[in-house]
Amino acid sequence: MPDLELSHVYYGYDKDHPEDYTIADVTFSIPEGQFVGLIGQTGSGKSTLIQHLNGLLKAGKGDIRYDGTSIYSDGYDLRKLRFEVGLVFQYPEHQLFETTVMADVCYGPKNQGLTDEEAKARAKEAMQLVGVGEDLFDKSPFDLSGGQKRRVAIAGVLAMHPKILILDEPAAGLDPEGREVFLDEIKALHEKTKMTVILVSHSMEDVARCASRLLVMNRGHLIMDGTPAEIFSRTEEMNEIGLFVPQVTYLMHVLKERGMDVGDETVLTVDRAVDIITEAVHR
Repeated sequence: MPDLELSHVYYGYDKDHPEDYTIADVTFSIPEGQFVGLIGQTGSGKSTLIQHLNGLLKAGKGDIRYDGTSIYSDGYDLRKLRFEVGLVFQYPEHQLFETTVMADVCYGPKNQGLTDEEAKARAKEAMQLVGVGEDLFDKSPFDLSGGQKRRVAIAGVLAMHPKILILDEPAAGLDPEGREVFLDEIKALHEKTKMTVILVSHSMEDVARCASRLLVMNRGHLIMDGTPAEIFSRTEEMNEIGLFVPQVTYLMHVLKERGMDVGDETVLTVDRAVDIITEAVHR
């Protein structure tokens, strides 16, 4: 799978004031197969940034390279790029429009030039990956539950066999149990397919649950880049920009301050916290 590389990317919506950039001097690269969390407060530039990754927005300055080639080079095939870098927007159920689930998931592969039979094979494969059963194939997507609609919308992108999957707040609006199940399915999908995944979220719990690397945006700038443990160990810096470490991470810091021997590990999940506290209690 290809790498994605951004070099000193700037973008501003106000063409009359180009100095007022929505994103400014953003540089990073994502190697193939990585699960990256992109986090930041509302207005930090996350959604603007991801729309550059498949060419929906064009940088005012800087360069983006996909698989070693600038997407701004003369004659570059942006249509092909958008098939390979799949973007699922926030509330992906709003992307559904066909009369049946099967027709909706087949839409992308057919646009790629596949036959009806090939598109259906791709659609079935994609829906199996995200847990959409055959009993839903002939239903209207608008008759499904919120979680089912999201799975169908993601299947529609997966059916195009993207190399990179970008998810913009995919669990927004789901209840806590549905959110947990949904994110576990995304993590399992990444582990099974080995595709590159970029998860955009303002929830620290979400990215701690799934990502192996975090990119932190603030006021249009990329200000941190590291593992979840590295990022969440910088508690004061995160608090200053309005991002708060996962509650379980904060709890473990408090327990340590109060004298419990919980070690120096930055704990990111409830399951890990339970293990450490149990060991501490039984020492």
